[in-house]
Amino acid sequence: MSKSSCPIQTARRKVFLYAASVVAPGASNLNEFLEMIAKGKSVLSIKESLSNAFLVGEPKFDFSNYKNWLEERHGPKRYSLLNEKSGDLVKYGIGSLIDALTSRPSLEKAIKTLDPKVSIQYATGLGDLPVNFQSAREYDEGLFKWNLFWADPIRNKPCYEHVNNINIVENAPENPIQFPHDSYERVEALKTWNSFWTKKSPLLQEYLTELKAIEAQPVVGNDIENAKLALIRSKTKARRELVEKYKHPTPPWESISPNLLWNIPNVAASQVSMILNLHGISTGSSAACASFGALIDNAMLEIQSGRTDLAIIGGVDSNPSNELVSAFYSGRLAVLGDTHGVPFCDLRGTHISGGACTWIIAAEDAMRKFEIEPLPVEILGAGVSSDAEHIITPSKEGPKLAIRRAFAQADIVPSQIQMWDMHATGTPGDWNEFNLIEEFVPKKAFISARKGIFGHGMCVGGGWELTAQLLGTQKTGANSYSLMPSGIDPERVNPKIASLERNLLLNKIVNFENTGDGIYCGKLSMGLGGTSSCVIARVK
Repeated sequence: MSKSSCPIQTARRKVFLYAASVVAPGASNLNEFLEMIAKGKSVLSIKESLSNAFLVGEPKFDFSNYKNWLEERHGPKRYSLLNEKSGDLVKYGIGSLIDALTSRPSLEKAIKTLDPKVSIQYATGLGDLPVNFQSAREYDEGLFKWNLFWADPIRNKPCYEHVNNINIVENAPENPIQFPHDSYERVEALKTWNSFWTKKSPLLQEYLTELKAIEAQPVVGNDIENAKLALIRSKTKARRELVEKYKHPTPPWESISPNLLWNIPNVAASQVSMILNLHGISTGSSAACASFGALIDNAMLEIQSGRTDLAIIGGVDSNPSNELVSAFYSGRLAVLGDTHGVPFCDLRGTHISGGACTWIIAAEDAMRKFEIEPLPVEILGAGVSSDAEHIITPSKEGPKLAIRRAFAQADIVPSQIQMWDMHATGTPGDWNEFNLIEEFVPKKAFISARKGIFGHGMCVGGGWELTAQLLGTQKTGANSYSLMPSGIDPERVNPKIASLERNLLLNKIVNFENTGDGIYCGKLSMGLGGTSSCVIARVK
């Protein structure tokens, strides 16, 4: 690599936000999102598939809205391919990226010009759980039918001899016929029974011997590509003949869609790189609820090093599944009931949400030649740390280290902070969080917490909150700003928290006078597993 391809930066580069968009409950794009935040009302909805017992944040999203954009750049098949093969994570990530790009028409060309000094990083809290769970169900169904076939006494001699008392197998499991019809116990006993006898099937072993012989055939010949295609056709024909011979159902290893592979955690970033034809860094990651701040921290390090001029970063979480909501409830984090939990109030818990948030941030010196003005948000610093104490409940010192690192990178002191967004999940942890920020956030600073509006995206939540805090702070005059509400009813604030006399953003827009060089904002996120991230920014 030549020295010119990765210059060492001696002066600190100014980094700004150039575009952003979201996919969120109640909002399919940035404009809808900011309108939703301004209203300060919850957009959570009942999860009908979970006995109407939980409120969740289901994103407002229609992937077909991006069909024309994709086909204009990649032909008629790209949209259909992505729509068929992709799960929530990829679709939400692509949708929020396209919305961000179309909001700044000249930005797409600038990004391609900066390639390969462009990094792409998308994080996910839990991966594409709906795709994973669907694959598990497909496998279980395939395995059940497979074992049912090979364990049938009609074609399984050891089982036939056992049930007819010809040759008893002493360690055989209980016969499912002794349990009541349609009972859970009978179904589970049948699974155990069939699995046991399938392993003893001589006919299955005969079949597998023939199948393995087919699959063992190698690619032969000097023309490898043509030989490979010929072998695929030969094997397909041989397997088809094997099915005709044994009349067996689809094997469990053929029951699962390969879409499981096309939706692993790095694919959202990979698809963005392919859609824009970019060749720089493209990675997937996870820092749970601290992910978005961790992405900003890493992007800042890349930009300040000179390896990257522009970073596309995003958080993506799938539509909340029954399994995920249930796990959060069992972990005493999610609220059951049709009354939504709100930060700082009853401290009952949070609500699970899905969606995406994409930001495009870049060094001002790299973007100047394109004559693209940034949005009025300057990223000053970020910090990340590990709690190293408890998988759920953060200590004070772990998050404090992330905050100190962010302040150091931003080169400001706590007394300059005018707005602070808390992680605040509406649990007793809210009280602990107030205690840990005491030395960093002045009493006069406005404090926000908006999970009561859109719920808690495991990874994307931090992106939504930063977007609401920074782009929801709008300049209305030479020295005046309007601050978006948090959707918190002042009458519901927990008395203990109210006694702190903090300057909370509640359920109304606040007008704010400021004579300085912008509003200094901080945002803390604390992730499951102990990772914390903090971002310091300035709204011009």
